[in-house]
Amino acid sequence: MRVDGFSSNIKVCHERAGKKELYFIARFQSRKDLTVSINNGRIEEVNTGVLEGVGVQVFNRKGFMGFAAADQINPQLTSELIEKAAFLAAQAELFKGEPNQEIFKVPPLKKRVEIRQEYPFDSMSLNEIEERLQSLNQEVASIDSRLSVRTLLRLTDEEWRIARADGTDVTFNTPRSFIYHMITAKTGSQTATTYANLPGTDLRVIIDPINLDRLRKRAQKAAKLSIDLLSAEDLPAGHYKLVIDYGLAKGLAHEAFGHAAETDGLESSILGENGRLKTGMVVANPKLSIIDGPIEGDYAYQPISAVGIERQTVKIVDHGILQAGLADIFSAAKAGVQYTGAERVENFYQLPIARMTNIRIEIDDPIPVEIPLEEIKPEDLYRIIIENGLAKPDEKVLYLTGFQGGQVNPAFGDFVFHCSGIYSLGETSVLYKPAIFSGKILSVLQSVIAALGPLQIDAMGTCGKMGQAVPSCGGSHLFLVIAENPEIMIGGK
Repeated sequence: MRVDGFSSNIKVCHERAGKKELYFIARFQSRKDLTVSINNGRIEEVNTGVLEGVGVQVFNRKGFMGFAAADQINPQLTSELIEKAAFLAAQAELFKGEPNQEIFKVPPLKKRVEIRQEYPFDSMSLNEIEERLQSLNQEVASIDSRLSVRTLLRLTDEEWRIARADGTDVTFNTPRSFIYHMITAKTGSQTATTYANLPGTDLRVIIDPINLDRLRKRAQKAAKLSIDLLSAEDLPAGHYKLVIDYGLAKGLAHEAFGHAAETDGLESSILGENGRLKTGMVVANPKLSIIDGPIEGDYAYQPISAVGIERQTVKIVDHGILQAGLADIFSAAKAGVQYTGAERVENFYQLPIARMTNIRIEIDDPIPVEIPLEEIKPEDLYRIIIENGLAKPDEKVLYLTGFQGGQVNPAFGDFVFHCSGIYSLGETSVLYKPAIFSGKILSVLQSVIAALGPLQIDAMGTCGKMGQAVPSCGGSHLFLVIAENPEIMIGGK
């Protein structure tokens, strides 16, 4: 890997930090990016980028920290970064900053994790990529003359090497890719937009026949939804029994719960009290667990933390009970939880903070679903829930599909999410325009009564926190069934 060539810089870190009796963490990053956007058959944008640099974090004996970074990597500059970081650590002590010595307790690690890519960054020419994307774009646009389609491919080839004063030297890569269609239907003054996407690790997302077939079916489904939404009515606001898809479930797990479980924010979290995680707290149905951890091949895969520790898979909620937090080395002890290697950074010039990777909701004894995800219709969902006694034939049940972002207040557990569409389930289902899905996350988790189908954990996104954006992923079973609850609201007129 490219980062293998930085050994001389690591040697300099040991020499300079050793003379000053400093503990260091050095992060070397090498990243290449490609973004290609096609809008209605035409090339809209092509961006390429290269990012390479080093960030050096040092601690003096008392645990005061300094940090310096540069977008060049050479021994002389690395030595200067040690000096600058040492000066800042001394200033932190002088001005009575907050020390932390927990990093001194972490055992050393030597490890290499390399994800081999079947179709790496340079396995296709740019012209070939553009032609494939134009073909995929036009295929969706041809479904209906009322459609406008924007297709985007993003490809990232990223490598990291992290070294510490204790001899730690770890190397890993986090290749990732995704393709998505943004599909807009328009007639007169009415417009509706839906999305279809597929994440991966390399160019396989636009080469492999299985991936292409999956993307095609997702796009056809999204296109039909956007067209049908043009004539859909508004939904009266109220409280309903719900079925939500795995994308919305990932939104709940990530935005409304996962961030609240990150130990560097427990002073303002519904899951914290006086800055400590409220372990043992009942937060969900006893059949429900929430798990976060790296999964090889996943869009948000990261096997090793930003301080050079193996990232753990964490059962945050174990059968309804809050058991653990997503803990970085600098906040775990203060939060009263075990350290889990949850540090991530977007770039070498940023400091690590506690973050999720792939977060998912798992339910005991899910009801089997034999129909492939891309082929499931609202009427199929209705039949499944009726046959399994999850609703009465005359009961109003809404199916929410397509997570489109939202807002969360982690201090109170309140969330407001947007979806792509809402169906009133029945033998002939009725589509309504998208409406706000809002409420309290603990009320939702405690109201989940069943799961349908196998786990589907490829709901991808970008997670923003403290100015850093990192890839995220997750999901749940194909669908979750949620009982009517006065603290869960579907907006409307």
